[in-house]
Amino acid sequence: MNNKIQVVNWNISYMGNHESKLDFLFSLLHGNYCVLLQEVKPHVYEYIKSKYQDNTIIYSLNYRTPSKFDSDARKLGVMIILSKNISVKETGIIERNVFPDRTLYATVDMNGKELKILALHSITGCNYYMAKSVQYDSFAEFIDSYSPDIIGIDANEPQIDSYDIEKMKFFDNGKGAKIFFHEVKNKGLCDTFVKYKNIADCEEGKPITVSHNIKRKGAVRYDFLFSNNDFTITSCEYLYDKAIKAGSDHAAIVAEFIIWFCISFVHLPDI
Repeated sequence: MNNKIQVVNWNISYMGNHESKLDFLFSLLHGNYCVLLQEVKPHVYEYIKSKYQDNTIIYSLNYRTPSKFDSDARKLGVMIILSKNISVKETGIIERNVFPDRTLYATVDMNGKELKILALHSITGCNYYMAKSVQYDSFAEFIDSYSPDIIGIDANEPQIDSYDIEKMKFFDNGKGAKIFFHEVKNKGLCDTFVKYKNIADCEEGKPITVSHNIKRKGAVRYDFLFSNNDFTITSCEYLYDKAIKAGSDHAAIVAEFIIWFCISFVHLPDI
């Protein structure tokens, strides 16, 4: 039984050539895999659906379709791509959210093991201010009830990074981001990169690693992959330079896990 899974979280960026980005993405994939993407425009979804037909493609804008009055901000969907040997049990978006189209969840089955996967894309505080905090409150509410095993997010947070959630500082004035990050920890999820690298210290004011660069601020780590603490992490990397070369402005987080299966033994009576 193959109990290994590869997980990729990546904001592919709505700008640039999508074909080069997807060529890079699919060159990374092997075995059982789950890909979580942000900033997927409708024409990119159509391209992926037509070219990669062996995969299961789940897309948030199929649940919350943009109206004729919506701006381009409502046309940046979230996507989950699954290898063909992973079956889907349930999918949807977070309805109780100011931007449900930037959320997507999937409950899946891999060799009899149920996995709950959540892909998220935070709005920016500079454009939406208090709405960002409300969005984060909704994220926290959902993970409290859904109990995901894997979360991939472009968080547009924190202001100050740390290996320890308790030491992070956030832009969000409404405290929603802080509530979300604490709820992630409370639900038994870990920062996959931090756990795999066994990071127990960092230079204050600097990101642990680079996932994005912002004008006037510089390098930040806004992209995260959280995973069930019971999973064995066999690798986790932020592929910043390669992802930028492919055409995005965010690092691709690529991780591999061993999922442990519970086996029940039935005691047979002595004959």
